[in-house]
Amino acid sequence: MKPRGDYTPVKLFYDGGKVDVGDFMRSNGGSVYRIDEVRPSPTIKRRRYLNCTRWPANEIPAGATVHPIHWYARKKKAARRLAEFAQ
Repeated sequence: MKPRGDYTPVKLFYDGGKVDVGDFMRSNGGSVYRIDEVRPSPTIKRRRYLNCTRWPANEIPAGATVHPIHWYARKKKAARRLAEFAQ
């Protein structure tokens, strides 16, 4: 997996407390994201859809609000064999 550069756009969703535009999010691995847009989910009340920008960790302003991100594993799709595509 190639590393992604700083200042690239990222789309995330956040199940948690209140987040605002201009806040930051930090993952366990040290990745930092600046929140550019927040939209509520139409179906899940606690979920927020976020448009973010990947941000250098050393450029977080003093006094900025930083929320933690806790990643969780996605369900894996079953592998398909080549023969299934030929039919």
